Amino acid sequence: MRLTEELEKEYGTLFDTCRVRDENRREVDETVKKILRNRHRYEGVGAQTGVPWYVIAVIHSLECGLKFDRHLHNGDPLSKKTRNVPQGRPPGDPPFTWEFSARDALTYDDLTRWTHWGLAGTLYRLEAYNGWGYRRNDYGVLSPYLWSYSNHYTRGKFVRDRVFDPEARSKQCGAAVLLKALEEIGAVEFAETPPKRPAEKGRPAYPGKILKQGEKDSESVRMLQLRLNELGCGPIDPDGDFGSITAAAVRLFQARSVGNDGSPLKMDGEVGPLTWEALFGRRTLTRFVPSASGDPLLVKAIEVARSQIGVLEDPPGSNRGAQVEEYQRSVGIPPGEPWCAAFVYWCFRRAAEQLGIANPVLRTGGVLDHWNRAYEEGIRRVTREQAMEDPSLALPGFIFIIDTGAPGGAGHTGLVEKVDGGMLVTIEGNTNEGGGREGIGVFRRSKRKILDINKGFIDYRRA
Repeated sequence: MRLTEELEKEYGTLFDTCRVRDENRREVDETVKKILRNRHRYEGVGAQTGVPWYVIAVIHSLECGLKFDRHLHNGDPLSKKTRNVPQGRPPGDPPFTWEFSARDALTYDDLTRWTHWGLAGTLYRLEAYNGWGYRRNDYGVLSPYLWSYSNHYTRGKFVRDRVFDPEARSKQCGAAVLLKALEEIGAVEFAETPPKRPAEKGRPAYPGKILKQGEKDSESVRMLQLRLNELGCGPIDPDGDFGSITAAAVRLFQARSVGNDGSPLKMDGEVGPLTWEALFGRRTLTRFVPSASGDPLLVKAIEVARSQIGVLEDPPGSNRGAQVEEYQRSVGIPPGEPWCAAFVYWCFRRAAEQLGIANPVLRTGGVLDHWNRAYEEGIRRVTREQAMEDPSLALPGFIFIIDTGAPGGAGHTGLVEKVDGGMLVTIEGNTNEGGGREGIGVFRRSKRKILDINKGFIDYRRA
């Protein structure tokens, strides 16, 4: 079905006259609040795909009930590939992150190629996402996928493929109704052109994944090849094929260059965020400077951690001292024991107390115990590999986990304060000026890289 001038006028009239039913107003308002709390996640995927954040949000509501452990394609669990239509998505091995799967869903349905994101074009693509069955059959019912909970819909829906029940009623808010509610509070303003991806003028934005041999994203590879030629690391045929010649040119560039922090680049022939930044400029990673503002607990935990910067052991090197022992008591370990994990727990406990909520962080003084138990208890983790592919997955307020390989399976942990491309600013206890484990106090570190976090990150956002 084409988006005709007649259909555009119909969408405009329906949207202008759309009103939320009184009995559904409270549920709609609560759904909008939840969408706005997670707006940063929708904006992150939107920046990578060109799809407006609010379109992603309403699809997430309808397909997944706003749950971030579900595939945007159809609401199947992220722990496996999709089993319902479309089956076997996304490519790769599970478990998948929500962001990775969401990008695949939007690409699979060609939303990444759509450019008409005005009101009519948005409603057209959303109706197409669910299917044209209501229009192609003479049921006299507007699609509940768009209009449920509004004055434009009463009853009648497909209860399964090709089976329409005229008495059945949709039990979820329609996409157009959510968009209307978002527009009414000023959160949505429809545009005729897709959102632009942040980048330096004339320079491409980081594609959100590591480019290496065998990469299928030929356009990103071609831009890389052209840039390597500009910098004298060629000649390379800019054919979009990442083969051994391109990998050798990348290694040559890495050997000649340093990262944003002045440290040498890893000469692996792969283009992650730090190498991309060195190639194309700092602002090409702008979209990967995320904020923890979507979750009050994470924001407050960072504030608490900042207040502790400068706390030192007494005497230095003893793992003791009045404040240090308060951290240790919070997880039940004796004075003299390593306390980096205790510091993280204490920060979250204080933050939760100030917010008047329960502390969700696992109570443990063991770094790797925290990592392993988080997996066992279903707490979301972002692995090093996932964060290297997409730096936007590592957010302020996350807890980083490093396996130091020391006897007994020791490790080191701290709180992420800021993410800047592949670089982290962290607040850590039981560390020192060099950022090592078994240090003497609480310090802010600004030289850690995502690639150095060899386990990953633990995410305690409540949404």
